[in-house]
Amino acid sequence: RCSDILRQISRKEIEDDQFINIVKIEDLLEEIIISFKETSNVKISLISDEDKNKINIKRAPELVYGLRNFIGNAVKFSNKKVEVELKSDATSISIEITDDGPGFSEDIVKLLGEPYIRSKSNKTSKKTGLGLGSFLGKTLLERRGAKLNFLKANKLDGASVLISWKVVNLISNS
Repeated sequence: RCSDILRQISRKEIEDDQFINIVKIEDLLEEIIISFKETSNVKISLISDEDKNKINIKRAPELVYGLRNFIGNAVKFSNKKVEVELKSDATSISIEITDDGPGFSEDIVKLLGEPYIRSKSNKTSKKTGLGLGSFLGKTLLERRGAKLNFLKANKLDGASVLISWKVVNLISNS
């Protein structure tokens, strides 16, 4: 079933309109964040002070779905605040999505990104599913050349997902 969903998402093509199809990552993140601000009381901040390489990329369904999934998870598990930090230079791009929620449960932290996992933690069990969204988001972003790390948040004491690309890989997948 997961394979079918991945295939369907990958096949969806946005109409070939360069104005809509080509976007800076900062603008794509802002669009996603605005959609969550409209449906949530969580304060979501985009920090892009260290975005030095403002390249254009293709608005690929895999990127949109993957980023929406991890930002959405941060919003769902946060108490009040989510930070999305974009950093880039001539060779790399990274997006760190951090929330002030309970963080990743110890019983599943090493399994994050795999399907059919469920935490036994009382802090998160009412909000968690089977990990399919994270599995699909991770898989789709990796298809676009990303590397993902699931971390304990330093700044907000919650959870953090670090998504990074080599610029050349992100552009060549566009």
